[in-house]
Amino acid sequence: MKQTQWYPGNMAKARSILSQDLKIVDLAVELLDARIPLSSKNPVLASMLKDKKHLILLHKADRADEEVTGRWLSHFMDRELKAMAFSVHHNSYLKQMMRYLKDQEHNLRPTRIKRPLRMIIIGIPNVGKSTLINYFVRKAVTKTANQPGITRGRQWVRIMPGLELLDTPGILWPNINDNTAKPLACVGAIPPGLFDVEEIACWLIESYLTKNKANSLLNRYSGLQPANPEVMLEKIGLSLGCLQQGGKVDLARASQLVLRDFQAGFLGKMTLEDPPDDT
Repeated sequence: MKQTQWYPGNMAKARSILSQDLKIVDLAVELLDARIPLSSKNPVLASMLKDKKHLILLHKADRADEEVTGRWLSHFMDRELKAMAFSVHHNSYLKQMMRYLKDQEHNLRPTRIKRPLRMIIIGIPNVGKSTLINYFVRKAVTKTANQPGITRGRQWVRIMPGLELLDTPGILWPNINDNTAKPLACVGAIPPGLFDVEEIACWLIESYLTKNKANSLLNRYSGLQPANPEVMLEKIGLSLGCLQQGGKVDLARASQLVLRDFQAGFLGKMTLEDPPDDT
């Protein structure tokens, strides 16, 4: 897995639409996955957002290592970027976000034009944009699913009086390199057909070992002991009953279940990427 070619026509179209949408909104909220803040930050967006009021949300923070999330927030703050940890499963995060939006309603809303403050939520596929919008309005106003790229259209959503939000499809960028593709595959941002699921599962297991998080795996899978990632994957397959005819472990199925458990947060709080060391 050296490079993932991922730029179908709908992604190119989404980027073009986003360029136009940014011209009519007052605030851009960029969702990053708190488990992979570096890989989930689309480099294409940097130049597009340079002149726009911008908030970074480290989404799914309840599934990430809290200490590492704190360091990522400091990293963005050092670069004069407003950033918050966020999870739809914790009211404290929602209240902090709503307080910020209320402040921006007064600070950014045009004074000459009697219209609500307009904001847009942007990010890569499957980072949780639709889930976040649904949580804001407390009803399913957009179609959500655990598949990258499920949001097809564009729609305005009223969050509260004086604030409207524009939902847009997620966009990735062309020629994603190996270092970025593996974290993206782990969180489900790349369609399964574009990567070797066994390779990604072994990379994820190795990440747990190198970050001293092996206990999270041991607690999840019965009888598992630290070893070579390939050996551990086979043991996990045995413990989950992933067997083919003749008793051979179905490594592909076992890999899919490991990735599913990680994405669902069943493997404990884990962040796959640390902030860059600028020292």
